Amino acid sequence: MSDKFLPILKTSLEKLLKPVSRISESCVLKVSDNLLYTVCTPSDNSLILYGAIQLPTSIESHKFNIINIKKLLTGLDCLGDDGNFSFSTNENSIKCQIENSATNEVAHFKYHLVDDGIIKESAINIQKIAKLKFDTEFEITPDKIKKIISAYTFASDANKIYFYSKDKKVYGDINDNTLQNIDNVSLLISSETVGNEITNPMPISIEIFKNLIATRNPIKVRINNEYNVFIFQTQDDQNIELKYIISALVK
Repeated sequence: MSDKFLPILKTSLEKLLKPVSRISESCVLKVSDNLLYTVCTPSDNSLILYGAIQLPTSIESHKFNIINIKKLLTGLDCLGDDGNFSFSTNENSIKCQIENSATNEVAHFKYHLVDDGIIKESAINIQKIAKLKFDTEFEITPDKIKKIISAYTFASDANKIYFYSKDKKVYGDINDNTLQNIDNVSLLISSETVGNEITNPMPISIEIFKNLIATRNPIKVRINNEYNVFIFQTQDDQNIELKYIISALVK
């Protein structure tokens, strides 16, 4: 079997895998047309992460069962960044290589994949989520994410953030309405919204913001009222998309 090459940048692969590694030890990467993507969840099923890279050309469908994401990231880090990167697959392994034409140096590693069925795949149909209609949309800047994390450190007994809006401004209360006499914080989250006001506070687990702290660009937040679903979408690179999907809590 001859090698099949995947036209992808090393930095793009790392930007996809690093967020995934924060919520799951393993993942299944799939190629469909010109898209490399994965759908995964943490062990507690508290959220869903959809990550995708737009490839420059369409290629044959393929699947990569990665049992240890952090080990693969370590291999990529060992290669460095000086040279031309290539990613190829042959039967049950992938080969990543850096070739520096200026110094004639070549470095590579081979990472073995596991068989189908060993990694539990998410049963979520991402196509259905993509077709959802959203009632409210707003953005959260990276600075606001940092403030939320700082406020969470202060109000450490509260593990929820309640979103609500007034006069088209979105606020977030870090609190837990099921508990009494706990420290809490209220913050302005966004100065502008599109769509419906959030008249009844909608709580979600504040833990999701630990996954968003590294983002460098504003995060788009979309809310579907029919199913009480939040989608936090980041796009630090033009060709890379990450969607964190989380359901609102009851109280």
